[in-house]
Amino acid sequence: MKITKLTSKEFENFAKKNEYVTFHQKESWGKLKEQNGWKYELIGMKDNKKVVAATLLLEKDLPLGLKMFYAPRGFLIDFHNTELLDEFVKEIKEYLKTKKAAFLKIDPYLPHLERDVNGDVVEGGIDNSDITDHLKSLGFIHHGYNIDSSKELQPRWMFVLNLKDKSVDDLMMNMIKPTRKNVKQTIKLGLTMEFVGEDGLEEFKKITDHTGDRRGFIDRPLSYYQEMFKYLGDNIKILLCYLEPQKSIDLYQKEIDTINGFSDITQKRKDEIASYEKKIKELKEVQEKHGDKIPLAGSMFISCEKELLNLFGGGYDEFMKYDAMYGIQWEAIKYAKENGYELYNFYGIEGNFNKENNPMYGVYEFKKGFNGKVVELIGEFDLPIIKSKYNLYKVAFSTYKRTKNTLKKIKR
Repeated sequence: MKITKLTSKEFENFAKKNEYVTFHQKESWGKLKEQNGWKYELIGMKDNKKVVAATLLLEKDLPLGLKMFYAPRGFLIDFHNTELLDEFVKEIKEYLKTKKAAFLKIDPYLPHLERDVNGDVVEGGIDNSDITDHLKSLGFIHHGYNIDSSKELQPRWMFVLNLKDKSVDDLMMNMIKPTRKNVKQTIKLGLTMEFVGEDGLEEFKKITDHTGDRRGFIDRPLSYYQEMFKYLGDNIKILLCYLEPQKSIDLYQKEIDTINGFSDITQKRKDEIASYEKKIKELKEVQEKHGDKIPLAGSMFISCEKELLNLFGGGYDEFMKYDAMYGIQWEAIKYAKENGYELYNFYGIEGNFNKENNPMYGVYEFKKGFNGKVVELIGEFDLPIIKSKYNLYKVAFSTYKRTKNTLKKIKR
């Protein structure tokens, strides 16, 4: 069997049947990356005209005349079929030699060790360490089992909620108590959730710009999001959360009227009325200052076969007390369940589950409240194609990183 170029139809039909396919292994992702300096192709291997292995392959020119190839979240192959894997790697290596590639990078969408909600390894669960070892025996260089997301091109650690065989009520009751309370508070407050298309991009972009300023990163330009809709539009959803003060005021007033309807108004009920009246007063002040419909937060989601993934999102500092992101996650989970998705992926977390001295723990703690499980992937690998060129790349990249870190320190 030899490497061959696949038609879009051949690739798509094979990809959608693969257990670990993601949006990164779709032609639409290749088309998007093509707008950002990459070339792409769909390649595979056939046995009697039947595709048995495939991958989206991205190509990029690097300085010093070097060239890298990247199979994002690839390959699409049965990694446990070592005979097939050996042949595919052998053939793809020969194919990339003709392209004068320095190296090939892969980061398979394949779990390493099965873990629970706390990040602890599940005894007797999935263990794909043998696949890591086998890839290394084929010449791949493993980047290690990093717990720091900044050292990987794509998140190696994720938090995923299994929706299969669970009702919406089950998913609510399975949440950790404080999370369930926060979700119910957003419902009681009557926050408005709106799925929007490309017409909602400008509002979403304002939110991500604000979030980037708060977290210290530069958001992608609006044009990138527009290109995402152009090439991935059928699989993208944006969910925006709004506060409509008058709607919330009416809901709280209804609660007060209900309590006042009781013949016996206990001290506890009096305290509840006082609490609602205080909230109404605050909402009137917010309405006067910000208007009748106030954007609080937003998230972008991308779907692929059986999974809905929360790609990224953010919110305004000023309105954090309304817990809009809890409402957004719950709305998205309900949408995923009602539309037949088996998995809801909260996406990236760090692999450090210790609360002490861990600035990223809050991200994990928020997602953990929905009571899914930690997913750890096997990581990133480089396959040198022309070793002299790969060694040159490593030296050049190491120098670049040192220079970049030095400049950061100087700017401080």
